[in-house]
Amino acid sequence: MIVDDFVNLIVMLNVSRKRIVGAVCAVFAVVVLSMLGRIGEDVKNETIVVNQFPFTGKMDYWTTPGWRGQRFGKTTVYHKTEQLWFGATDEGNRPNGTPIPVIFNDASDGLIYGSLRVKLPTDIEHLSRIQTDYNGMDRLMNDLVKQTVTKVIYASGPLMSAFESYAEKKNDLIEYITDQLNNGVYKTTVKTEETVDPITGEKKTTKVATLIPDENAPGGFKRSESSPFKYYGIEIGQVSVSKIDYSDKVKQQISQQQEANMLIQTSKAKAAAAVQEAIRAEEEGKAKAAQAKWEQERIKATEVTKAEQEREVSRLAAEKAEFDKKKIIAEGQAEAEANRLKVAAGLTPQERAEWDYKTKVGVAEAISKVQLPRIVTAGGAGNSNAMDAMGLKMLLDVSEKLSK
Repeated sequence: MIVDDFVNLIVMLNVSRKRIVGAVCAVFAVVVLSMLGRIGEDVKNETIVVNQFPFTGKMDYWTTPGWRGQRFGKTTVYHKTEQLWFGATDEGNRPNGTPIPVIFNDASDGLIYGSLRVKLPTDIEHLSRIQTDYNGMDRLMNDLVKQTVTKVIYASGPLMSAFESYAEKKNDLIEYITDQLNNGVYKTTVKTEETVDPITGEKKTTKVATLIPDENAPGGFKRSESSPFKYYGIEIGQVSVSKIDYSDKVKQQISQQQEANMLIQTSKAKAAAAVQEAIRAEEEGKAKAAQAKWEQERIKATEVTKAEQEREVSRLAAEKAEFDKKKIIAEGQAEAEANRLKVAAGLTPQERAEWDYKTKVGVAEAISKVQLPRIVTAGGAGNSNAMDAMGLKMLLDVSEKLSK
C-alpha cells in the first residue's frame, strides 16, 4: 500500500515538471516573438529612424534606406517630408485639418484654408534637437509646425485689408506667410493713413501695420523673433492658400467695394474714352485743316503754273511780234533798197516796157478825162476839128515826154 502511494507521487511529480517546463518554454517563445521586431529595422527611403539602444541609451539616426540592427532598441520614425493641411482638401478631395483664423487691418475677420510642405533635416545635430524636444512626428507637426503656422498667418493679417487680401494682395499674403515661416515673424510699425471709403466716399482714418526695412535682417526686414524652424533645420515650402472664408458682413462689404471699384473703373474708362475721342477729333480737325491747306496749295500751284504758262506764252508772242515787226521792217527796207538800186541801176527792157505800158495807159486814162477848150467862131463849123487835132497833138507830146 505504501509502495503504491509512493509510485503514484513520483508519477504526479513528473507530470507537474513537464507542465512547468512546457509553460516556461511557452513564455519564452512569447517573449522571443515579441522581441523579434526589436532585433532589426528596415529603414524606408521616405523615413528617418531614430534608435535608442537599451542600457547604454546611445542614439542612432538612420537617414538612408536599408536594414539596420536595432538590438532591442526603441525606435522613433519621422517622415522626411510631410504635408500640413489647414482646412483645405487633400489629394482625395477630403477636408483635412481646420482653417486658421485671421484679422485684417480694417478689423475684418476670416478663415484661411490651405496647405504647406514640411521638410525635415537629415543631419544629426538638428535631428537630435527634434528628437529631444518632440520625440515623434505627430507631436512635431501639432506642437511646432501647426502652432507656428497659426501664429504667422495671424501676424500677416494686419499687413493688408480684407479687400486687398481678396484682390490685389492675395499673392502678397502667400509671400508674407512663407517669408515669416522661414525667417521669423516681422517687426512692424503702425502708421495712421487717411483714405477715402470707396463705398461711401467719406474720408476715414485707418491704422496700417507696415514693415521696417533692415538690410542686415533676413529678407531685408526687421524680425521680432527668429523662426523656430531654423533652430530645428526644418524647411517650409509650397505654401498654398486655396480660400479665404470671410464673414457675411465682410463679404457684403467686399461686394459693395467691388461694385464701387467697377463704377470707378467704368468712369475712368469713359473719361479715357472721352479723352481719346477729343484727341481723335483734334487729329481729325488737324487732318482736315491740313487737307484744306494742301488743297489751297494745290490750287495756288495750279494758278501759279497757269500764270507762268500764260506769261511764257505772252513773252513768246511778244518776241514773235517783235520778230515779225523787225522782219517787216527789214523786208520793207530791203524792198525799198531794192527799188532804189533798181532805179539807180536802170530798169531792164521788160520792166521798161511794162513801165511804158502802164504809163501810157495811165496817161490815156487821164487825157480821156481832160476837157480841152473849144473856140467857137461864127461862120463855120470846121474850126472845131482843127482844135481837136491840136489838143490830141499836145497830149501825145506830153505822153512822149513822160515816157522818156
